[in-house]
Amino acid sequence: MKSGLILAILVIVAFGPALVSGHALVVDYGVESVYIEAYYGGIITTPVQDGDVEVFYPDGKLYVEGKTDENGMFSFDPKFGKDWLVVVESTGHRNEKMVNLSAAATGEAGSEMPLYLKVFAGLGYILGILGFFLWYKSFKQARQSKDE
Repeated sequence: MKSGLILAILVIVAFGPALVSGHALVVDYGVESVYIEAYYGGIITTPVQDGDVEVFYPDGKLYVEGKTDENGMFSFDPKFGKDWLVVVESTGHRNEKMVNLSAAATGEAGSEMPLYLKVFAGLGYILGILGFFLWYKSFKQARQSKDE
């Protein structure tokens, strides 16, 4: 009974945050011309279809706007290799991404760690601290029973 409850709690803790994050809007980019890929993140990703896309010059003026296709893709041809602000909106979700073409051309462009990896990393820290606490508690209990 007790082990079944512990197993159920571990399953909920392990998979709950990843399932809840299924509505996070994620924006990624590539540097061929410049393509934007927008999708809803989580365990199973879903492309943002017909999402509104706006691309801004570094000074904040609108450069181009459009919609993502059925695969969540949008592309544009930049006039120069600088920073571009890309804003994607769809069904109440909004995300911005600064596309640095200078860094991408030299291979320095990085992407943010996905949410599910952040959740699992946090759970790893929590479980590590819990494991240390339980080890210390059992060590202390064994020491007391040895002294008696």
